[in-house]
Amino acid sequence: MRFTTKPQGVKLVRYLISALILLLFPAAVSAQIQITLKNTFIEKFKDRATIDSTFTVDKAHKSPNPGSKDGDLHVAGRAPEIGLPTVSEIMNAKDEDAAVQTIHSAEQTHKSVKLSGAWRLWCEHGGESKQVQGAPLQPFNTTNPDHVFEIHPITSLDGKSITESLKPIAGFDTKDAETSFNSYENRKCQLVSNGTKKTTTIITSMGGFNYVEFRIKLHSAPFPVADGMMVFATVLKLRAPGDPANDAEEEDNAILVRNRRMVFVKGSAPEAAVKNLSKDAVLHVLGVPRICLKLVSFRTQNTKKFPGILDWNLPYEMLIVGVYDN
Repeated sequence: MRFTTKPQGVKLVRYLISALILLLFPAAVSAQIQITLKNTFIEKFKDRATIDSTFTVDKAHKSPNPGSKDGDLHVAGRAPEIGLPTVSEIMNAKDEDAAVQTIHSAEQTHKSVKLSGAWRLWCEHGGESKQVQGAPLQPFNTTNPDHVFEIHPITSLDGKSITESLKPIAGFDTKDAETSFNSYENRKCQLVSNGTKKTTTIITSMGGFNYVEFRIKLHSAPFPVADGMMVFATVLKLRAPGDPANDAEEEDNAILVRNRRMVFVKGSAPEAAVKNLSKDAVLHVLGVPRICLKLVSFRTQNTKKFPGILDWNLPYEMLIVGVYDN
């Protein structure tokens, strides 16, 4: 079992700083973001891990971020299959020279590239804005425009797979599981069904905590989808040094979330690690959150059965982008 290397005192300080920010700057934390999606898009992608796009590269980082700052290469652009301001990201980009060169070549020529990867709807960089799918978009002159949609991580460029980039990030200080999942679980949300326009609006606030490291305990064997695997699982904290392995009491104390869907991209190391596991297996993973379109669809279709369902907390799931050796 791989243990976390962060001292408990450092985790406590970071938790207290996060709490202080919430107290001192409540308006910034609760700024409302409205995302209006076409219902056809929600239904198409609610059980998919990835999206294929014809992506026009507007602006890209000149070089990958260092590992200490997440190791990604950010690429801002537009795609008709998405219809929203989009930032695509290559994970562990220092190891993907050919993919980085493809991006920079496309940036210079402004020709579109065939770009595929995990779709990710999350309000990390949304600003106080309204994001309407299908609204006209102008080219971006920054790598970080106000956006709620990402292709993160990219898995294929012009037909060449880079799924091997889905792995833990050397030198990166992963986010604390307890702090991260507390934020995910308590994020407010309102859904508005626009029947005549055949759209759904998601109203929520800014959310962060990318690249969190945690353990999952499977509720069943994983099930296949068209472009990967999914499984429902309990979220567990990392084991601290000295905690007994496979101890029932220790595991109960480690539970953060009892039921959450986990998404694995086809052809990736995380998918290979989970695909043959069975109920109650435990896996040590790296993940990023995304809004769960499966739950968005369910809630808008069950308003009569569950009064108040449109005002339940933000529906989310975890995209697994790395797996650790146990």
